[in-house]
Amino acid sequence: MAMKRCRECGFPYWLSKLIRWNENGTITMAVNPDYRVVIIESDFLSHIFSRIEEHLGLPISHLVFEAQRNASVHTIDSQLNRFPFTLGRWGPSKRVVVRAFCHLAVWLGQAYARPLRYRSGKGGEAVIRNPYNRELMAAIVLGAFESLERRPFEHAWTKEDGEDVVSIRPVQARPEISRRLDLAYPALKPGHFHMPRCRSCGTPIELGYLRWNEGEGIIMDNRRNTRLTFLDGYVPTIVFREMEKELGEDIYPLIIQAEKDYTHRRMRDLGMAGGGGVLPRRERESIYENALATLPPRGQGNPVDYRYGYDGLTVTVDNPYNEHLLAGQMAALFEVAEGKAAEVEWHSPSPSSLVFTVRSAEALG
Repeated sequence: MAMKRCRECGFPYWLSKLIRWNENGTITMAVNPDYRVVIIESDFLSHIFSRIEEHLGLPISHLVFEAQRNASVHTIDSQLNRFPFTLGRWGPSKRVVVRAFCHLAVWLGQAYARPLRYRSGKGGEAVIRNPYNRELMAAIVLGAFESLERRPFEHAWTKEDGEDVVSIRPVQARPEISRRLDLAYPALKPGHFHMPRCRSCGTPIELGYLRWNEGEGIIMDNRRNTRLTFLDGYVPTIVFREMEKELGEDIYPLIIQAEKDYTHRRMRDLGMAGGGGVLPRRERESIYENALATLPPRGQGNPVDYRYGYDGLTVTVDNPYNEHLLAGQMAALFEVAEGKAAEVEWHSPSPSSLVFTVRSAEALG
């Protein structure tokens, strides 16, 4: 599978045309500016959902699966509902679209995908190698075909020539819960976060650490030897919303702690976490500024203001992708810079804006 790349920076050429980095801290689909994409560690969602299942002793995989399926439908609809892409739902063009699905999975670092068979209206099979999450990848496949065929499907996994193969076939209806997990696009605030760009494709130069292995469907952060994936930006919020309905608010401390652990690890890997103790003010400022500046290139929000002093850290983020995940990041950031255990709270002074306040847990205790 040959991947056309930008001649200047090596970023996948067609991916740079499908998505846009905006100055308001978001990554959106070029043809649907309401639809967000974020870059996260590939194993993060698997880790956080299994952590919640283990702690609460209740399965949540069905919620996650259906939320991802719906997100996939919306993503592909945003393309195929607009002329001339609507022609992709007709006749032989469907086979071209199916191949495009597989290319997209590779470009986004979700998996290596290769179609084996496809029968319009009846389903098909595809090799799936190195999925960022096996069942969520199946949900993405189902959603893509449901958008293409305008009918629900189900899936099964088989083996063929030593490869994992996902098979899909049409069914009468989706599960009832799928209809509850619909997407909502909050209004996005404008912004002016400056990101140096590639002169040719317009992607942020900051993302030069990304490396694509198209034969394996993997994107690596070569600074940390960590796999990253471009994913729908609303799936975590939808899943957390439904988990709260079924499991209660006990899930949120688990979510915040999981994100805090990941942020600590990321900052250690990048050499941003010292050996403890009180750091000079200039070093703390550098940690805060450098860490917050990573949010917009990953599409996670626009840090429009931050302040810190003896009473703690305050960060205002416009267009946050998820309040609880960002809360975990802010707590970890404070703990690295200040060398103290943190407590975090937040409020929303206006739509699509959050103010996080982080203080020492000792001071609050």
